Amino acid sequence: MAEDGHGREGPGDEDARDRLIAELREAVFARDEFVAIAAHELRNPMTPILMQVGSLAAAIEEPGGCVPHVLRPRIELLQFAVQEFLRRSTALLDTSRITSGQLTLERSVVDFSEVVRDVLRRQAIAAQLARCEVQADLADQVVGRWDRMALEQITENLVSNAVKFGAGAPVVIHLSAHEQRARLMVRDNGIGIPEADRERIFERFERAVTRREHGGFGVGLWLSNQLVQAMDGTMHVSSEAGQGASFEVDLPLDERDGEREGAV
Repeated sequence: MAEDGHGREGPGDEDARDRLIAELREAVFARDEFVAIAAHELRNPMTPILMQVGSLAAAIEEPGGCVPHVLRPRIELLQFAVQEFLRRSTALLDTSRITSGQLTLERSVVDFSEVVRDVLRRQAIAAQLARCEVQADLADQVVGRWDRMALEQITENLVSNAVKFGAGAPVVIHLSAHEQRARLMVRDNGIGIPEADRERIFERFERAVTRREHGGFGVGLWLSNQLVQAMDGTMHVSSEAGQGASFEVDLPLDERDGEREGAV
């Protein structure tokens, strides 16, 4: 720091130091808040996991408890809770890797249609619990050079958001290929997104609703957008408050666009 002739800091140096201290305090606060949110959000799925494990343990002790019609629904709910825990854990890990520049894409020839169908199978119980009818219109053999895990993460985030925010209303998923581009559209008929929030929802730790209304880290759309951009694609949203939201992902099909690999 610059000093005056008597070894004292000047006013400009004091202002810069105060700004730095304020920025560091803000960063520490953001870190502590995120750790608290992460602990809460990772703990939530553990409650139904423990409940279903206890239910299965009790069924073993019951006469006739170990029969398919008794065990199947409990195992399905347990599977859903474990998948939800893994999804949230993966979101945390990928957020950390992207922030530190350590997430590397591993491109290969991937059938996007197959990825979407797999995600919908995994999300079937969540949709059922939310009373959402899922209407899927998927073109076959939408193939390109992408990172399969990134595609799964993007699709899961969009579908799970549609089910969460459009609970009780139909969710529409459309996948098509046209002019060397793959397009995934996920539309819900839920609460919608006000115009003022449409850009903000793609920022890290941001959301259009309060955490009390709907759980989550507030990183799903940010993470998805980062992964889409890393694969040379784009993501857009169109919505009106109270009229649902439609998210569209556009990715290049041309294999030459996927030859570059590296860290995000």
